[in-house]
Amino acid sequence: LLFIGVSWVLETMQPWLVSVVVVAIVTMTSLFLGSFDSLEYQEFGLNCNYLSESVEKEPYSAGRYYLGITNSFIKFPRTVKSISFLEDWTEGRQGPALQSRTKDGLTVHLEVSFQYQLMFDQLYTLWSTLGEDYEKTFIRMAIEQLSTATTHHNAHFFFRNRTFVSKEMHRKLDEHFKQHAFAEVPFFQLRTVHLPDAFEDAIRETQVQEQHIKIARLEQETKKVTFATEVLKAKQAVQKLQNEAEGEAQAIAKKNDAFCEQYKLTQQLQVNGLQSVVSRTSWNGFELLNYLSIRAVRDHPSAKTMISI
Repeated sequence: LLFIGVSWVLETMQPWLVSVVVVAIVTMTSLFLGSFDSLEYQEFGLNCNYLSESVEKEPYSAGRYYLGITNSFIKFPRTVKSISFLEDWTEGRQGPALQSRTKDGLTVHLEVSFQYQLMFDQLYTLWSTLGEDYEKTFIRMAIEQLSTATTHHNAHFFFRNRTFVSKEMHRKLDEHFKQHAFAEVPFFQLRTVHLPDAFEDAIRETQVQEQHIKIARLEQETKKVTFATEVLKAKQAVQKLQNEAEGEAQAIAKKNDAFCEQYKLTQQLQVNGLQSVVSRTSWNGFELLNYLSIRAVRDHPSAKTMISI
């Protein structure tokens, strides 16, 4: 019915007026549809009125919104973006490796890359401070911060403590970006550190010599253990000899004690026997000595006896 009614109205109107109405309807429809703008999942946005050249401070996340006829979004990336400084750089990829100096004055080339992410609640501040072409400012900030960070350590420290230097650069860059770039730096990679060839050659030679020193110290420790083992073996051998000598000495002492006891007993028995002989025969001392002399001659081997008469 609506279509029939509109058709009837158009038929009763003048031809030129029909054209005006059609143009007006198409224009209004286009303006109404143009009042909408959308943000993809990976985008943030600020509502900008191009007629009044004003920007709404409250940021928008992904979705479709009715903004008005003269409004549209200034879009920002929601995802993590990367900035790299590499030797094999190409146009449009930030720049070549960074060149700076160490604390002791040596030239150093750094190949680095890092990833930044815009802070949602700081989008208006970012736009009003750095504009839409903010990444160029980010690059200059990164060059300044990283170049300054290299001056805090000498070349030897760079060579030996690369992990520490990388973490320190990451921390300082993240702090500076949060304060002045209204973004976070969740990831940082210190890819390579190029020092002068003469210095690197000297460091390599130093490392070789340090390796030789470590080997010599290990050999020294090994020899100490070997010598200590030999000393322990010698002490054990001496202890064994001492124990054997003490055992032998005790055996000899026991044997001598037994012999002496036996000899004393024998002599005592002989004394007792002689006393019995003297008591039975009533011999005097001279006669007893003659008896003992005759007995001694009797008991001595005849082949070894010589008697003078």
